[in-house]
Amino acid sequence: MSSSPKHVGAARQKLGSLAFRFAPFGVVALALLAQIPIYDRSIIHVDEGQLVAIAARLLRGEVLYRDVYTGIFPGLYYSTAALFSLFGSDVRVTRLAQVAVNAGTALCLWLLGRRVMSAAWAALAPLLYAVLVVVGFPGLTMFNYSPLSLVLALFALLFLLRQLEAPRRADGIAAGLLLAGCALTKQNFGALTLLAFLIVILLRWRDGALAGRGLLRTLWPVAAAGGLASAAALVALISAGAGPALLDASLFALGRTQIESYADPFPAILGPHPSDDGRFVFLYTPAALYGYLVRGETLFGRPIPVWLWSGAIRVAYGGALLALAGGGLRLWLDRRADPPRRRRETRALVVFAGVLFLGIFPSAIWSHLAFVLAPLLLIAAWVLEGVHAWLCTRSAATARVFGIGVAVFAAAGTLAAARISFDVARWYPVPLSLPRASLHVSNDQAALYRGALRFVERCAPPRAPIFVAPDMPLIYFLADRPNPTPFDLVIPGKVDGSLIVERLEATATRCVVYGPRIYLQFAPFEELFPQVAELLRTRYREVLRIQGGSVEWLGLVRRDAS
Repeated sequence: MSSSPKHVGAARQKLGSLAFRFAPFGVVALALLAQIPIYDRSIIHVDEGQLVAIAARLLRGEVLYRDVYTGIFPGLYYSTAALFSLFGSDVRVTRLAQVAVNAGTALCLWLLGRRVMSAAWAALAPLLYAVLVVVGFPGLTMFNYSPLSLVLALFALLFLLRQLEAPRRADGIAAGLLLAGCALTKQNFGALTLLAFLIVILLRWRDGALAGRGLLRTLWPVAAAGGLASAAALVALISAGAGPALLDASLFALGRTQIESYADPFPAILGPHPSDDGRFVFLYTPAALYGYLVRGETLFGRPIPVWLWSGAIRVAYGGALLALAGGGLRLWLDRRADPPRRRRETRALVVFAGVLFLGIFPSAIWSHLAFVLAPLLLIAAWVLEGVHAWLCTRSAATARVFGIGVAVFAAAGTLAAARISFDVARWYPVPLSLPRASLHVSNDQAALYRGALRFVERCAPPRAPIFVAPDMPLIYFLADRPNPTPFDLVIPGKVDGSLIVERLEATATRCVVYGPRIYLQFAPFEELFPQVAELLRTRYREVLRIQGGSVEWLGLVRRDAS
């Protein structure tokens, strides 16, 4: 017996309803699957090292800013300390936390996308974000203040849009708390998100979308929740004696040093790229592609030519600008065609993506671009949907070819990400097997960290202070030894070299692990920290060279130590 058209239509409707209901789970599953091969690969001794070393100090009772120097707001550090207290002190814990952050980002992109476009096009942004996580390896696989602040900002936007459309106290409180969390994690992302929200609210007010409900009635839960949460966190730090240091380090000193040490301009979109400039290649090349270049490896059996390297930079940076321009153009073209609610929502998304994009400055390097790309992927999907809809009104065949082309592009990106994941796993095959780092690393990384820990364990008894310079604070965490100074030397800022010397002398710190070659983005160690360099030269002697490939660390011991 054949089914009637009515029954077939009902069955399709039911299937579509189920697919929509379970789509968020599919998005999260996709994001999780994309990260499984790479989430525990490599060890990042700069950013990741600073985070876990500071979190360990907080667990020992020290207070951020008062006892420990950083220019970033406290959210990530105290979150990491909380994770360590719950699940144990291991870098793997933070990697799993970042897996959750990436899955949350993909989910929020889907939820925001479904507010303004069809399911098929809304799925494009989370898919591309999953690809970005792999292409951006390792920047988006380590727990970091930028991705955490961004996911909080995205969810804050989602709840703000819900609150502006149909006020409910729970949505307003959620938006306020998430906005506070965003700001307390990374101050410039918080400030830009707040600016974007104010613009969105102003535009809603001007077009009468809040008429009849009142601005105060709609927004007081947002303001109250965000204000109280921020005040509580700041009051806690101030009452612990960190107030003046907090203001100085996170606002005044950070603002000055960002301009002095991190003024990396936007790369040329159409002009030449200096392929012979190692610093430029390092800072602007998409991270996974840089991995192939530095290893001299092939991708899909072919070497990476200069045109592909340069083209990747143009696509990454030019694509971001094109998405913003396309979003603005579609807003203008659809200003009368879209229903009022959808017009308000799309305008909010474009405003948010455009304002947050400013967070890439003053250092427009690849890793900073990757941190602001997620909302731009959403705008790009919305623009492509608009192009497809316009083509449908002109030629169904052309529209079909365009849709197939986008699908092929997404499939190619997925295939490339799968290949990169395979290669990343191959680059870092060795279990590090250290008590606080259940990670897979390269042979060179394993040699460096195992050698450094053997030196520290022989040189310094448990709980004795050690000093690590200039950009390997992960050793403090792995060796479970305290840093007698407030500084980890990762971020050049208001670092007091005389205070470092004073603390090392006062505690008679016996052992130092020193890496003569500092992070490529910064000036030589002797220029940045001359007093510390002089102390290491005159008061310490080299007793060991720790070799890991082309990188060499030195084991130093005080000259007057027995």
